[in-house]
Amino acid sequence: MSASVSRARAWLVPLGLGVLAIGLATLAAACAGKEPQPPPAQAQSQPAAAPASQAQAPAAAKVALKLLKTQPESGYVDASFTITGEGLPPNQAAELLWATWNGGFDTNVMAETIEFAGLRYADKRVPLGKATTDAQGRLGASFKAPQDYGGVHDIYVVVDGQEVARGGFQIGRSISVSPKQGPVGTPITISVTGMGKPPIEHALSVRYDNQYTGSITGITTGGAATAVIRAAGPPGVHTIELSGAGNHGAGYLNNQQSPYARLFPKDGAFRFTFTVTADGGPPPAALEWPAANRVAQLAADAPRTTASRTAPGKAITASLNTSRGPILTPAAVTASGLRQGTEVEMQWITAKGNRVTAAGWDLVGTSLGTAKTDGNGSLRADIKVPDGLGGWHMLAVAQDGAPVASLPFYVQQSLVAVTPTRVKAGQQFTIQLKGVGWTELDNTVAVTYDNAYMGYACGFNSNGDVTVYIVAVGAPGTHLIDIYPTTFQGKATGRWPFQMPQLNALEDHPSLGLGYNLPIYRLAIEVVD
Repeated sequence: MSASVSRARAWLVPLGLGVLAIGLATLAAACAGKEPQPPPAQAQSQPAAAPASQAQAPAAAKVALKLLKTQPESGYVDASFTITGEGLPPNQAAELLWATWNGGFDTNVMAETIEFAGLRYADKRVPLGKATTDAQGRLGASFKAPQDYGGVHDIYVVVDGQEVARGGFQIGRSISVSPKQGPVGTPITISVTGMGKPPIEHALSVRYDNQYTGSITGITTGGAATAVIRAAGPPGVHTIELSGAGNHGAGYLNNQQSPYARLFPKDGAFRFTFTVTADGGPPPAALEWPAANRVAQLAADAPRTTASRTAPGKAITASLNTSRGPILTPAAVTASGLRQGTEVEMQWITAKGNRVTAAGWDLVGTSLGTAKTDGNGSLRADIKVPDGLGGWHMLAVAQDGAPVASLPFYVQQSLVAVTPTRVKAGQQFTIQLKGVGWTELDNTVAVTYDNAYMGYACGFNSNGDVTVYIVAVGAPGTHLIDIYPTTFQGKATGRWPFQMPQLNALEDHPSLGLGYNLPIYRLAIEVVD
């Protein structure tokens, strides 16, 4: 074991007759009105493998499937295992398929808002590899467990497009924390693989020195997660714990007494330590953004907030020289195919109101100025993105008071300031953000102080401005404030960290698939005598 990485393990048990026996046990439990008890899972550190491409499922089997044997029957992502089978068609090339799911989020995208409807999983099979049966119809092959959700996965042998055998392999949960020591502000990476599909298995809660920090999820990442928190507190040893997540994300403390005790160590949580070695002063403020490949690239006519159903005239073309940026971003509008020598207005479409009072909210248009077309019916106009709500907006190009073209622009969140950054204990300091949105996915942010969750703040009623007043507490030295994306509310049933910090939001937030790139803020103050 590396000195810089700590790992936690739980237990895995043999599958016995594989998925066939498990399927019968599940059916029996369902008929008896009891919850089935899947085999235990384990945790250890394992590297993530690249996801496999989806394979077409073969036609339904016409013959009884032979039973495959796997050895071992369980393990972790990237673990080696062998598959053997007998009584198969002799001297035939065979394809092995791995059964899994595509995880995602259901959202209702409207011009006025976005609603969070829930989680979804679609069955799929992906290629695991190939093998050839011998003259006696025996098959033997070795593979590595792919990066995938925890739990039991069916494995199928297909010959000439026909399923001929089935077995299973169980992926266990794996958790590592790295590094194990460093000064205040050191990024601590929590890596998880093998998070499951069921509601109790797709999320974990994180505690730092017994204080709830936030939740980790693995919906769109195939059961994997990478979250970063920062080392906080005075020099010395600090604890990091991961346990089950409650209905809204908060920690489930006695997992060992729950129906899901199999997923956790005997004392109910995965525990790690981190040693703070020194306090070198507050690190500079920084914003961390999702990787570009995690943010969906939307087509210009894709559904989004403030989008108009009005189609531009066939001869009219319009564009912006940039489609993303914070408030006050300068942008240039170009258009052609308009009527010659006429005034054209640029209107910014946004929302105004709130979702709390009976008055609700409406979409409104604000003029960003006018420009006159030339003798060819073309124009170029400079605009500035208003100081207002974040998220997707439409810039409407209007002629004779009617929109003739609409251009999407995404307003990113931004940090205005933390003031003051040196303060005595008991005194207030202020954090101001801009560009916070209004949908259920982006109208709130969740705040931690020295990795302890404080609460959330909303930017809808205040037109994208979030100003938070915090009282400085703690001993003299550096204190960290981290602000995470969250989900305000939704119709989703089951466990989801509403209004709580989603620590790995940069890879698994419901807004990513809709083209949103919500940041994590890394801020700090110094408490002085």
